Amino acid sequence: MNSCIIDIETEDLDPKEGRIICIGTKDAENGKVTVFFDEDEEKMLKDFLGYFHNRNFKEIIGYNILFDIRFIFAKCLRYGLSANGFFSSSITDLMTIMKSVRRIYCYNKPGTLNEWTEFVFGAGKYPLTESISDLFDKGKISQIIEYNKRDVEITYQLWERVQKVFGHD
Repeated sequence: MNSCIIDIETEDLDPKEGRIICIGTKDAENGKVTVFFDEDEEKMLKDFLGYFHNRNFKEIIGYNILFDIRFIFAKCLRYGLSANGFFSSSITDLMTIMKSVRRIYCYNKPGTLNEWTEFVFGAGKYPLTESISDLFDKGKISQIIEYNKRDVEITYQLWERVQKVFGHD
């Protein structure tokens, strides 16, 4: 299945209150990481949705990916954008998998993406000295993009490891 790892960075947790700053993707087939950023949020979304459609992705993978999908959906509604098959793709949420394993085998918290990747790989997320919102307000877009790229990469690595554990490698 043609899969795409996705992670967004936002100005706020509520799509009505904040914008999508950038959308990071990793093509699971060729390994290429692409980050979409534009001062014009609508243009950025159009570019991302065009890329998603042109690559013919059938699966969206992420950690707490429903947050990202909800945000993208709200922005598509706001701008009246066609999502070109994005919302009909199958979804693999690594956080949901971790919660399911917890529910079946123990009562530990599912953990954050950072906690899991530190445990599994010995390295976590790209460290930030300020919040994403503060970095955006200060125009430090390159830091946000680097943070987003790292999130996409570690999400991909965790997905690969989960696939191996489930015998799907």
